[in-house]
Amino acid sequence: MEINYDENAIKNKGIEKAVEVFLRDIDTIEKAKNVPIFIFQDGVKKSYYIRCAISGETISKVISLDARLDPESDDMFRDNREILMTHTTFLRMRIDAENAREFNDIIAEYITSYLPEKPLKVWGGQHRSRAIIDALIQKKVSRYHGFRVYFCLSKEQRNELALISNTNIAVSNDLFDRQLEETYMGPHLRKWCNKVGLLKPSEDFPDAGYRAERITTQGARSFIVNYFKGKQAGEQLSGDQLDRNVYEPYLCQSGIFLDEEYLKLTEQMGDKLWVDKGMIEAGKAFAKLHKAQYEAIKKSKSNYRVFRMKTLMPSVLSAWSYVAGLLQPHPSRLQVHLTVPQPPKGCPDPLNAEETYKFRYYQDIETYRGLGTRSILKDRQRMVQVFLARTVDPEATFDKKLLNQAVNQATALKFFSKGYTA
Repeated sequence: MEINYDENAIKNKGIEKAVEVFLRDIDTIEKAKNVPIFIFQDGVKKSYYIRCAISGETISKVISLDARLDPESDDMFRDNREILMTHTTFLRMRIDAENAREFNDIIAEYITSYLPEKPLKVWGGQHRSRAIIDALIQKKVSRYHGFRVYFCLSKEQRNELALISNTNIAVSNDLFDRQLEETYMGPHLRKWCNKVGLLKPSEDFPDAGYRAERITTQGARSFIVNYFKGKQAGEQLSGDQLDRNVYEPYLCQSGIFLDEEYLKLTEQMGDKLWVDKGMIEAGKAFAKLHKAQYEAIKKSKSNYRVFRMKTLMPSVLSAWSYVAGLLQPHPSRLQVHLTVPQPPKGCPDPLNAEETYKFRYYQDIETYRGLGTRSILKDRQRMVQVFLARTVDPEATFDKKLLNQAVNQATALKFFSKGYTA
């Protein structure tokens, strides 16, 4: 069978050999009709691929929907999106596949170093691939579908392919965060979250945080960055200065680029970052707080997601972690912070989610959505003062009085600080 190179592709004997093996092992329409195959090369990352058509019957035998960014890792984690089996778009795809619709531009990688019995790992078109397989199983429908098959990818090329394959309006930044983390930083963040209890054993970060009820990659990064930012600030303050400053918890950026503050921290600390005892203790304490909050709301009459997930709201998470770092040189207040507070009288949950949701400071606009519900800096600053105020008295609870005192303090400090703007 004739193999040619596109005019923009540089000849490569290793790639050519890999294509020959693919064509030997995988049935395509080009192979059946003895049609020449062309090798193409991407202009940005220089990755090699071919275009071909594969039947539904063959697809069901050779493709895997569990592609790995790191083929050498033994971790069995999905690096692409979850299949949304009940989504209306997928249900329509399934009907179309059963009616013999042809799908095109399914993006796959030919790789046999893991799951060799399923050498085609799908990066783009997971839902279409599943619909094709279901059509074969349910209706015995098999026709040829268009593929772009990539060969001999480097780690960087694979990550780029994964990002591009999933770049559309419907894809969450959480998926990009997870893929970038695993590719460039390794499994350290995920394993740290497993260790402290923010993720269950063998659980991964979600690819769409708005659906999942667990910490996201962005949330975990923000937790760690804020812990060390707070710790650095706390080392420069005496005990009587703690409550006299405006603090600005940081929210890591999300999307197709690694956050600069997170990247800088990991480069500075290296492997020491993941074994820091104070950070591990803080992570375990925060996981206990989240579990207590989640379970209390789950059993209450106000079982709303926004209440269950209160601890993982960006302003709450970043402020709590910042205070955990800030109080490292101040152990008596730190120990109060690391304990789960008792729920206020008449309230089911330790963070009093309903009261914070209803909270309005007299200066707030009418559309303000409540304390700790948004990610903006003002909310992050306020929540720092809430958590700090609680550590003054071990018996303190998140009642309306404490919330008002804390926000009053935050507002006054901001007013008198240098650079205050109305």
